[in-house]
Amino acid sequence: MRKTLLFVYALATSLLLSSPVPGQSPAKTESKQMRRVKHQVLTSTSLPPIRIKFDESFKYVGSQSFILYDRAQVEQHFFVDADKQQRIKRMYMMQFEGYLPKIKATYDYPFTKTVNLGGQTYIVDAERIPNVPAALKQDPQSDVTRAASFLESKGYRISESIMFQRFVRLVDEAKRNEFILLYVEDSATGASAENEKASQEFSSRALKGFTILK
Repeated sequence: MRKTLLFVYALATSLLLSSPVPGQSPAKTESKQMRRVKHQVLTSTSLPPIRIKFDESFKYVGSQSFILYDRAQVEQHFFVDADKQQRIKRMYMMQFEGYLPKIKATYDYPFTKTVNLGGQTYIVDAERIPNVPAALKQDPQSDVTRAASFLESKGYRISESIMFQRFVRLVDEAKRNEFILLYVEDSATGASAENEKASQEFSSRALKGFTILK
């Protein structure tokens, strides 16, 4: 399993019908068929089929898709709450990921802590990252670094220190596809994992900004 750090900065989740259009790859067109965002609701028709509504305070800023380490297809979607200087205060990132057909591998996670969301079991973890720039430099090709670059290309500024809560589940019996919902806060907003009460308050905030629709 990739290090928890790689999921972090999904700082801290290619939408779209039918035949390819000029200039688009078949993979990107297929992605647009499977997922779309409208009126604060992200809808995915497969891997997994899910509808998630985000609070109005989070602005949808787009999506990107790419091949990660020549091993997996990744699609990321971002909902951001930023200040007037476009520094990110809070955000959600959804990541849909699956191994390429040629790769013989499966996803594997230890079941340490779980939560039920929309009738599904998600593995949960949280962590504070005190030096985001240093962490991103460790692996320029990671999914997190790509997420950070995407947000910066949209004019958003990422904080030096963040706290994240990750919800993840495997979405097929073969364990070759996963869905990650990542909540991220600027540490300056009061995010902390230093004591149980603060940790519970942070987890509560992570759950408040979205609803999984039936």
